[in-house]
Amino acid sequence: MASPRRPSLLLALTAVISACAAEVVSVPGDSSAPRDASEVGHDVPQDAGVDVPTVMDVPLDRPDVVAVDVPADRGVDVAPVDVAPIDGGSSLACLTGGTPPSQTCARALCGNGRIDSCPRCMPCFGGGPGGGPPPPRDAGVCCTDEPEQCDGDALGGATCESLGYAGGTLRCGDWCGRDTRGCNACAISAHTRQCIRAELAGVAPGALALASNGAEIGVAWVSDDGHAVHFARYSPALVKLSERNCLGVGDARGVALAAVDGGWLLAVGSELGTRTVPLGPDGSNRGAGALLPLGAMPMLAERPSGGPLLVATRYEDSRGGVVLAAVLRADGTQASAEQELITDEVEAGYGSAAWVGDGWLVASRGGRGAGGDLGVLVARVEPDGRAGAPVQPVGAQTEYPQLAFAEGAVWLTYASFGVASPGIARARLDTRGRAMPGSVDLGHIPSYFNPSPVVGVGTDSLILLGTYTGSTGHGRRLEVSRIDAAGRTVVDPYAITTGPEFARGYRLVRHGRDAVVGWIGSGFPGRVGLAVVSP
Repeated sequence: MASPRRPSLLLALTAVISACAAEVVSVPGDSSAPRDASEVGHDVPQDAGVDVPTVMDVPLDRPDVVAVDVPADRGVDVAPVDVAPIDGGSSLACLTGGTPPSQTCARALCGNGRIDSCPRCMPCFGGGPGGGPPPPRDAGVCCTDEPEQCDGDALGGATCESLGYAGGTLRCGDWCGRDTRGCNACAISAHTRQCIRAELAGVAPGALALASNGAEIGVAWVSDDGHAVHFARYSPALVKLSERNCLGVGDARGVALAAVDGGWLLAVGSELGTRTVPLGPDGSNRGAGALLPLGAMPMLAERPSGGPLLVATRYEDSRGGVVLAAVLRADGTQASAEQELITDEVEAGYGSAAWVGDGWLVASRGGRGAGGDLGVLVARVEPDGRAGAPVQPVGAQTEYPQLAFAEGAVWLTYASFGVASPGIARARLDTRGRAMPGSVDLGHIPSYFNPSPVVGVGTDSLILLGTYTGSTGHGRRLEVSRIDAAGRTVVDPYAITTGPEFARGYRLVRHGRDAVVGWIGSGFPGRVGLAVVSP
């Protein structure tokens, strides 16, 4: 039963969004270079032809290997801004600050310009010295001496390059840990036009959305700890044009972004449903939007004219995840009744939706295909919002479906794990979601096994590949490859990222004749990376 206090929560949420509507940070001028030192990246000539070194394969599930330069138990404290009281006690806050990980040594020693070594104690566990038997349960506390990573100008000989980055300037944070914000995770290739580390206001990003209106690039993200939603606009040269913070606050669980007539449209998922937030061309608020009860983890699929399709997942006790869809107007209000597409969905957030010329296709992993086995299901939605029954085009034991449309072809990338060599494949579908000849393998574990966003380039497909780490949606590095309609490789995979960070939440969209890649880097403080590539 719905809580009787929910209306007041909705009113408070609306009030906070309205209060934040005026918070727009604009960057005047139209320079062809990044404006500030935090966004220095590559302006790469097209004939660069530089080889990219291979990055060490570091599995995420190894506790003895730390792939980023901060302790895992960082514990982030945040300071609330624009607090709106709710129900007499709790609050919604747009969180814009934070503190770094806990220090190895006491703060009194941090800042003396010397790298100190201090005891670090924890309950004893694991194997003994030399891989011997584990200590007894009552072994108590085990302590080891661990040095600070750095202190002031003392970096212990570390540089961005020694940590595996392409270059940049390493600094020591005031917590005596490595601050890698000045290190460049952009790989250099002949296809990369621009690549930047987009330091953005607010705390570390937890979810990312990307869109293009042909003239500008829109980026939306949810803060990892405060669940505040942010939006920024970039020029094709990746110059920041404006940034807005505190767009939707509270229990944000996902974000989607679309370019629409009159500006941009955000969709923010939460336990209450999906909140739409319409923005003008400059990112300013242009309407109240709507709260739609479709569920969390939203996706927006644009079309050439008219409003986008909103797809979201709602969880029910008897049927698990239920994928729902509704056509929206450009102002974020609902233009069609919601339609149920797929039930028993698993892995919400790793599906896809795309306009296919005369309607939409929506793909996700669910359990109502042939034989009732879990696998990729594809459903069609008409422009008026009517939906057809899902089909299972690539068989059971498949996942991570990503869709794109170009030149009359529908391209689907997906992972197949019910085969001797699990890996990533690309298939061609018709506009009803049914498989057509032309499937091709893109790679197998240990090379690739992650969601692989795809866009159409003429009759070819441009595919963003996340190299395998063992953790869904985390790429050891990102690579792009171009495959023609017959399955031949037109452009061999080339790296977009390099360095010790993992890339997660990565996205790929068309931008005119180019494509834009966006990703979340795993370093501290968190950051968003952006690259413009020439197909």
